[in-house]
Amino acid sequence: MKKIVLILSVFISIAACQNKKKTVKKQKPESNKVEILVKGKDYSASAPYLFKNGDKIIVNWTEQKEKNTFLKYKIFDTNSNKFGQTYEVPSAKGLQLHEESMAKIGKDTKNTLYAFYRRRDRNSRSMFGGYMYYSFSTDQGKTWSKEQKLVKDTTSTSQSFYDIALLPDGTIGLSWLDSRKPIDKELKGKTLYFASTNNQHKIENEKPVAGSTCECCRTDIYVDSLNTIHIAYRNIIQPGEKGFITQKEEAKRKGLKNIDSLDFWDNDTEIRDMYYIYSTDQGKNFTKPVPIYRDNWHISGCPHTGPSLALNQDLLGAVWFTGKPNEEGIYFNTKKQNDSLFSPKKKYISKEGRHPQMIALNGNFYAVYEEYYEKDGKGYEKIVLETIDKNRKSSTREVSAALTRNNHAVLYNIDNHHLFIVWVNTDTKYKKLQYRILKI
Repeated sequence: MKKIVLILSVFISIAACQNKKKTVKKQKPESNKVEILVKGKDYSASAPYLFKNGDKIIVNWTEQKEKNTFLKYKIFDTNSNKFGQTYEVPSAKGLQLHEESMAKIGKDTKNTLYAFYRRRDRNSRSMFGGYMYYSFSTDQGKTWSKEQKLVKDTTSTSQSFYDIALLPDGTIGLSWLDSRKPIDKELKGKTLYFASTNNQHKIENEKPVAGSTCECCRTDIYVDSLNTIHIAYRNIIQPGEKGFITQKEEAKRKGLKNIDSLDFWDNDTEIRDMYYIYSTDQGKNFTKPVPIYRDNWHISGCPHTGPSLALNQDLLGAVWFTGKPNEEGIYFNTKKQNDSLFSPKKKYISKEGRHPQMIALNGNFYAVYEEYYEKDGKGYEKIVLETIDKNRKSSTREVSAALTRNNHAVLYNIDNHHLFIVWVNTDTKYKKLQYRILKI
């Protein structure tokens, strides 16, 4: 009898444990190996972008097959850790593929999906001419509207290098570079514009917010927890303009010796450094531009690499690339949320790094970028995660597989302890998207 009772007790205990296991919430896994998000058999997948709304992360990218391009996306559920099926935005077929001016899909608080993308203007005299378009879906992506031009003004012959963010009122905000020059008409470059969606799925509040911008670097729009709208971009300072300084003048200020014998170049070439503006009234008004840091990079070419912003408690961080001779690489700087200017001291991150993207979480900044290196006479590019604390102390972690070629990483947090990182891998004939989920 005792044996029967004992056996029953064992079975009851096992059953209780099994029932208990069923109620345990699934833990977020860390991908100890690189996973494939999109692997094309006869097409390339690149230009990834992430947009988080609630517990869902929208992952979109551009596929290229022969001469056709397609805007695709899928949704990652942060509760189940699963991807949904792959969808396409039909109206975007034939969109321009650009790693730095990538297409973007976002979702407002009324559950309307918006897709923003660009098409080249084949009839334009300018090889860079093109227009931005958008399409929307009110039924979770089952159907999409016909595409509409972002800008109705026919004097605007080009819009590009844009970004989107969820605004405090639940609509989608946009920043982009525009060919119109209502600000600083006599200066070079393009004009930085801002606009937002409305409840009728139209674009409104369109306005120029800064002039004389670099024509070919991605802008970054970021909204913090206090509903401040921040925008960062690469500016142009021409010779004779306030803030311009030649390399020789800079050398004198630094106290370098034998200046006249040094080889200075591009002293009469414009400077292209990162600048910043913000708005505290839903984008109705923006502050005057201030430098994130005066690198004094003299260049008249196209860097094709923009900045990234994130707020860590009361500290706004910025990460960017400069190609200034002998100082090239990725840098980081901060400012107090209520201060108007950034710190006069920048932090060096990586000499070989390019195309940084950053978020803030748990009192730290997390930036991803590709970094070039060589081994046995061959060149590779690894994806690196840089963790920076509030005291500017940092550590690095390699994300991609060793001895591979990767670029243009993007990231978002799944929760307070896991990051979702996606990037482009170019080891095979057709580019593919890879990802990892990292525990932090």
